[in-house]
Amino acid sequence: MNMRQRFPFLPWHWLIAVVSGVFLALIYPQTQWDHALIAPYFDPLQQRFFLKDQAFLSQFMHQGLKNLMILPALLLLAAWLASWKYPKIHAHRRRIGWILCGMGLAALSISILKSFSNHACPWDLSLYGGDAAEIPLWGALPIGAKPGQCMPGGHASGGYALLAFYFGLLDLNRRWAYAGLAAGLIFGTAMGWAQMMRGAHFLSHNLWTLWTIWVVLLLWYCVWPPVRKMELTHV
Repeated sequence: MNMRQRFPFLPWHWLIAVVSGVFLALIYPQTQWDHALIAPYFDPLQQRFFLKDQAFLSQFMHQGLKNLMILPALLLLAAWLASWKYPKIHAHRRRIGWILCGMGLAALSISILKSFSNHACPWDLSLYGGDAAEIPLWGALPIGAKPGQCMPGGHASGGYALLAFYFGLLDLNRRWAYAGLAAGLIFGTAMGWAQMMRGAHFLSHNLWTLWTIWVVLLLWYCVWPPVRKMELTHV
């Protein structure tokens, strides 16, 4: 059985990754969308993002949702542990473990990339009252400057990690899988946009987060699929 027969939906998902990757790498940097989309939240007279410390954004949308995104992982871990005792859950142990590991790999990949990133957060840029220089997507860090470590967006990764449910459930139940897809996109985008409003990230930072997690989960699916026998003709 070849790869196409085992994973009939993968070519479309890889096509999405390639097309969106080319767009983000070559076309998006030529636009001014990053600056245009955060301009409404910046006060040029006071040189600050006036929503940076706003209670709802900082306490609920940032810290609150960050804590909330831990809940699905804890529930999955509890279900995986219970699968060793309860036969009804045992049949889904591999799938539960796959989704749990997928979420972990998604978050870890963003954390690693951020640690090597030269790009600074908007609120640290000289254009917005900070002292860091803005560099192009593929540009080098100015001599003497410290890495900004702000790209891709870490906060949005907590929401986009829920896309693991989409990949992990697609061969089992499409409705559940699409619910996972919707949850990942909604939570990830909401968390990312809240950080844009505070001046913590550009849209491109969050889009790269989404793209990276999509690719990581695709690779994870190919390396160790959520079920052993992939008879997916119904997908």
